[in-house]
Amino acid sequence: MRERLRGNLTVPAVLVATCLIEALALRSHTMGLVLIGLIAAIALLVIVFRANLKSVALGAAYACAFTLTWNGWFLGPVRPGDLLILITVLLMVVANPGDGFRTPPWWVKQLPIAILLVALFTIWFPPDPIYLANRVVLGASGQPTVDTKGSLGSANLGVAFKFIIAVFALPMAFIGAARIDKHAARRLGIAFAMGAALSGWAATLDHFGANIGHLITKVPNVGSRQLGFTNHPNFLAAGMVLGIPFAFWLLASGNRRERIIGLVSMVGLLGGDYASGSRGGAVCAVLIIGVCVVLHPKTRVHAPTIALAGLFLVGAMIAVVPSLGREILKATRLAGNANTSGSDTVRALVGAQGVRDFRHSPIHGIGLQASFDASQVYLQELASGGLILFAAMQVYMGGAIISAWRFLKRNDMAMALLGSLLAVLALNYFEADLTDRFYYVPAAILVAMMHTHQAETVDEPEVDPADEPGFARADGLPARRRRQPVRS
Repeated sequence: MRERLRGNLTVPAVLVATCLIEALALRSHTMGLVLIGLIAAIALLVIVFRANLKSVALGAAYACAFTLTWNGWFLGPVRPGDLLILITVLLMVVANPGDGFRTPPWWVKQLPIAILLVALFTIWFPPDPIYLANRVVLGASGQPTVDTKGSLGSANLGVAFKFIIAVFALPMAFIGAARIDKHAARRLGIAFAMGAALSGWAATLDHFGANIGHLITKVPNVGSRQLGFTNHPNFLAAGMVLGIPFAFWLLASGNRRERIIGLVSMVGLLGGDYASGSRGGAVCAVLIIGVCVVLHPKTRVHAPTIALAGLFLVGAMIAVVPSLGREILKATRLAGNANTSGSDTVRALVGAQGVRDFRHSPIHGIGLQASFDASQVYLQELASGGLILFAAMQVYMGGAIISAWRFLKRNDMAMALLGSLLAVLALNYFEADLTDRFYYVPAAILVAMMHTHQAETVDEPEVDPADEPGFARADGLPARRRRQPVRS
């Protein structure tokens, strides 16, 4: 390891880069950048003292999966989860130069290409400035948000860069982790469930009067809907729904410790989804639990019984405590009261604007800088990237779902991955989270799991049929004796 580090030209580059970041951070006098500089300094010390970079890289990957649902947690201008993606990739390159990565499947690689094409087409063939000036752009509160008339090129490329990090750099980081440790994919799934559940536990406790989420995000809670470690209740709900299949998988594990983690995580995830007050999150949570029951081999055969027992339990609870049902409907805003009228109006307005954006530029959209504006992910894809981005996203999701399905009988975690990917399809209809990095964690873990299986298949020695006992050769001679491996 030491000889490899000494001879690798990446190390001097890392040293220079970290020193520059540290100098910039200390001169800025802002806490966020100072912390970023501190992380860079730690990386510098690790390299100088030749610590076990592979272990550090694995830790960074696990921390990345653990914190990516916390999109309300910022250190200065960046989210630590986003920063950890780049740190993990960097450490993988330094720790295992020349052999740290393998490219992901084709259905992953085609998406960043489409994103780059959309960004470039927007620069080469920009939308009509008059059309942009008259767009209806509203936030969740119904107030006008960022105007898209200014700095179209830089905003468009900035979103493209973050998007490519989510769909390409993230799976590359997880593949690197899988190349170091064959158990990394499973541990990444556990870390993702635990991180999302911790945010859910914070939201659940905040619902009953605590103030834990604010300590991390500094975002004030407005009304009864909780944020957890996110910056919007809908983001909290989305993270909870994506984590539910992983908690379900752990609950059904044969390992006692994993079952305990699954139980604690499931309670936090369901509590966080309830505290978020998201209607789409509540509906998707119920649907995805049903999907998990059908997908998992231990519960599939008992699916009708489980469904009847669940309906009976809910009915009994409502009969014994009639106010409970009303409270649940009120908290999840499914009762159709006046509290949802403003949200419905905003969704209708921005949804109609998304349709107009797609009609204005159906091939490549009006630019990725508008990817936050529409009311659901499918409209965001069509409005910001046109048919190019929409088709690429469907290929990406289809490739991930088919791959997870093929691994159902080979790896028990494939059930959690498939359930989470199906949850993404449902959430895409209700929510507007196109570029959030945590949406792409399940697919990245899937790619790492697939790589682990491929590596194990390649490492298995090929056996000549003539070496098998009882094999009759065509020339009538006895089969060759198999050479036994030399044991040290």
